[in-house]
Amino acid sequence: MTGSNLPAAQPDISRAASDTEKLVVLTRLFAVYPCRAPSDFRLVRPAYMQALEAVGQWALFEAERRINQNALGHPFMATPAELRREIDRVMEPFRERERRAAEDERRYRWAEDDKPRALAAPQGDPEAVANWRVRRAAQKVQAAVKSAGAPVDRALFAHKDERMTRTAADAVDNFMSRQSRHHYRYSERGEEFGHAQPDRPANCGAKAHG
Repeated sequence: MTGSNLPAAQPDISRAASDTEKLVVLTRLFAVYPCRAPSDFRLVRPAYMQALEAVGQWALFEAERRINQNALGHPFMATPAELRREIDRVMEPFRERERRAAEDERRYRWAEDDKPRALAAPQGDPEAVANWRVRRAAQKVQAAVKSAGAPVDRALFAHKDERMTRTAADAVDNFMSRQSRHHYRYSERGEEFGHAQPDRPANCGAKAHG
């Protein structure tokens, strides 16, 4: 399941379906779809109500709509298990989104996120409030000192102003200049395109004459 399975407008999935709403949906379904075998609703009602435990109102009505659009693939009344399975299928994209959000929150949580940011302010006791203000002021001073004394890697900010004002043409010129210097160094050593040519005497390969 992906986010594309979610409806465009966020429905209220938090509201639980009441027993009355469950019975209304069951009554409509039993009125439209024949059962596979003759049954007394009074006997099967407990099974359906168990299947509908803790379902949301929107999911219940959405499952009914999908059943009326042939989600089950047969023309009979949904069994308790089929009805619950269709409701769970309706809710699966929302549950998958919650699982992804929980995993992202766990994965990207910093250790500092679990630490209190500041002392909680006491209530009522004037002496406790005064002590809290002293400790809170000390916390602020410590935080300011820590921030001011944090090491800064100056190399990260070298030529910062120059880079901020450099244009695309400047970047191309700089690249071409570096390439020219690169080839010039190799050509002075008798090398070309980065491949070294072995040094050898001028008369290499000539036969010696007596």
